[in-house]
Amino acid sequence: MTVSTLSLSAGLAFSDRIEALLDGRVDVDGATLAISCRQPQALFRSVLRDQTFDVCEFSLGSHIAAVAAGNGAYVGLPIFVSRAFRHGNVYVRTDRGIASPQDLAGRRIGVIDFHQTAALWVRGILADGYGVERSSIEWITGGLSTPVLEDRATLDLPPSISVRRSTQTLNALLEEGAIDGVISPTAPALFTRGDPRVARLWPDHRAAERAWFGDTGIFPIMHLLVLRRRCVETAPRLAKALFDAFDRARQLASSDLTDRDYPKIASPWLMADRTRTLAELGGDPWSYGVPANRAALEAILRYAEADGLTKHRLAPEALFADLAGADDLPPSSGPQ
Repeated sequence: MTVSTLSLSAGLAFSDRIEALLDGRVDVDGATLAISCRQPQALFRSVLRDQTFDVCEFSLGSHIAAVAAGNGAYVGLPIFVSRAFRHGNVYVRTDRGIASPQDLAGRRIGVIDFHQTAALWVRGILADGYGVERSSIEWITGGLSTPVLEDRATLDLPPSISVRRSTQTLNALLEEGAIDGVISPTAPALFTRGDPRVARLWPDHRAAERAWFGDTGIFPIMHLLVLRRRCVETAPRLAKALFDAFDRARQLASSDLTDRDYPKIASPWLMADRTRTLAELGGDPWSYGVPANRAALEAILRYAEADGLTKHRLAPEALFADLAGADDLPPSSGPQ
């Protein structure tokens, strides 16, 4: 039987982890990907509202909430194309007496979206490590530099957690002093221009992140890939084929940093920084798949339950398509 090649649209944020798929060094078995590189926030809203792409990079926090709410248009793949430590993404007003994480209790803190994965991790870190409960903070949501008037998805949170969307930007609120701080992967404008009114909560954030990793062994997952559910249903091998291709592209990205005789990126100390990072984190910090990432997934699912994004604790396997046993299924001609 001849199996047709699937043509799939893919929305991804550019990174070295997908470069080999863009330049043709890696193909997806049985499928071709038409890749469009977009900014993450645009990709996330396209999944939740427009369902633009067959394969799409997506916020892990929003995916957890979508699974809990029974939104089944997409299924997750344990392909974690974005990870980042987040201690360095907490910015506070320096005139509010905030000298430690515990001082955030009773404050008004801005986040781009309550589903945002970076904020989900930070809320868990604050609760676990410093006793700062979610309910002790008033959460103000809004676009960082451009107004965003709607949540990514409907929130159904416990009454103890206060979330209010602002028509103003978080940058404006921070500058006016209407909020005490911001959790944001992109630094607020006051910080980037060196205004002394704003500083990082953890000034030596790398040391704080290294210590947290030493305590937990977790390199936080930010984004995963999701695949349109009907593609999984009609082409059962597709999820595994995508996993294999993206994992191969990830391995090539790692090789590119060490095997070339010239720097892959514009960093004069790239090799020294990479050697130091691998020594600090050990093993392969960018690994894909559930088994290698169970501790991180269990932690963020615990945080999501505490945040009210899920009504009960989800198991990691509930987030993803089943990759096991796909090779034992009969051939599929793919989506029609």
